[in-house]
Amino acid sequence: MTTPERRVVQDDIRERQLADLLRLERSAGRTGSDARDESGNRYELKTTTRGGVTTGRDLGLDYLERMRRSYLICARGQQGLTFRFEEIYFLAPSMMQTWIDIYYLRLTTDRDLVESALETLAAAAFPGDITRLRQICYRGFTINNPKIPWKYVHDHGVRLEDEPALHLRQLIAIHPLPSQT
Repeated sequence: MTTPERRVVQDDIRERQLADLLRLERSAGRTGSDARDESGNRYELKTTTRGGVTTGRDLGLDYLERMRRSYLICARGQQGLTFRFEEIYFLAPSMMQTWIDIYYLRLTTDRDLVESALETLAAAAFPGDITRLRQICYRGFTINNPKIPWKYVHDHGVRLEDEPALHLRQLIAIHPLPSQT
């Protein structure tokens, strides 16, 4: 049986392998984007042996905003002594928009509910409590690890073929990221 520590290492090894294949430089830490290319474009790297890819433990509005400014690379394969890639897909932010919109609506609906409750409390004149309650509530606006179904990846993404690093560079020329201003 795989221990949780071993699984984290295994996922990290897969992401390194994917970054190397695509000639991307891995980020130093586990926060922020997983990798960058020579032009500074950001990438989220996901690998799976199943029917979907995991996103993050606490997916919030900031994560969705990062997805709107990063490319997503999803790879599916088989784990043996090493990971063998069977399919690798590229998704530009525009290709993820439908999925992002679903979770953005869910999170902003929750935020709007909290704002309505806070306005009601503010009318009762508890200004110090309102500030603290807002901090607590906003910290809690996350969804625990929603999956991106492989069917979504397949239907909305572009499969990287033959020379995946070269094909990736061709795709990013066609699908530039929004400006980082």
